[in-house]
Amino acid sequence: MQNNLHPSTFLDAEVSMFKNVKTSLSCGTTTFREWLFNDDVKLKELVNEIRAESDLKKRKELKSNLYCITGSGVFENGRSSSNIKTHNGYIVIDIDYQDNVHLGSKYFSLIDNVFSKIDVVCYAGKSVSGNGYFLIIGIAYPDRHKLHFRYIQRWLKVYNITIDKACSNIDRLRIYSYSDNYYINENATILNSYDKEVNVVRKQVSTPQYNLNSDNTIERLVNRIESSGVDIAPDYDEYLRFAVALYNECGESGREYYHRICRISSKYDERHCDTQFNKIKGRGYNWNMGTIIHYMKDKNLI
Repeated sequence: MQNNLHPSTFLDAEVSMFKNVKTSLSCGTTTFREWLFNDDVKLKELVNEIRAESDLKKRKELKSNLYCITGSGVFENGRSSSNIKTHNGYIVIDIDYQDNVHLGSKYFSLIDNVFSKIDVVCYAGKSVSGNGYFLIIGIAYPDRHKLHFRYIQRWLKVYNITIDKACSNIDRLRIYSYSDNYYINENATILNSYDKEVNVVRKQVSTPQYNLNSDNTIERLVNRIESSGVDIAPDYDEYLRFAVALYNECGESGREYYHRICRISSKYDERHCDTQFNKIKGRGYNWNMGTIIHYMKDKNLI
């Protein structure tokens, strides 16, 4: 990965474009300037249609027609963390309403009362739904992208704000949106702070040291997956195995754990997740806690 960090204004930072969320290959490059201030009337009309649509299924379908960018840089030969060509020195953070309902009416004035007061925020605007926000923040060390994310995640908790964990992924997509009320600071400070890497000391044992019948153990493992921000089930096979393992270990209570793991992925669909969990009941598959531990070890989470 090369770095092409922090042009004279964040607006000139380059990103990859994608036709929609379903495409994995880039259709070219653009800049934050061209993406944020795109005056295409048809695009804005589609955003307005999405914001007016109350049916979640229809809204999702409409969103799938909008073009997207990878806010942290330029990708080649596919959108995955291993295919990033150039990191631009920025991270894009999502704040969803559903994760912050506890803020009450204060949620709707976050741009004016919180984000505009933070000196590392380059841009704050509304998401495509109109109920969420996104922030663009410059980071000093692209090779510590996830550690910067964890710092931001913990730091915004001071304001009682919860951010989308999936934003830790370097290949995270941001769907086009526009905002009439936005905050911009082309002289924002670059964020130098990041969380320290946690070195996990692995015991040299032949079998995992877990009580495989304990829901508390499941809770600890799921918490670790969530805090890492790692999409641990990117393919259908892993997706299926996690559903089975959680059902075999926890029964129906495994459903919520399954949602928590799958929610990290940008492809997460609540209904599909439920459908998948329903399908595996009583099928006789023997995947269990050991399966979860295996995939966590493979991702260096244990």
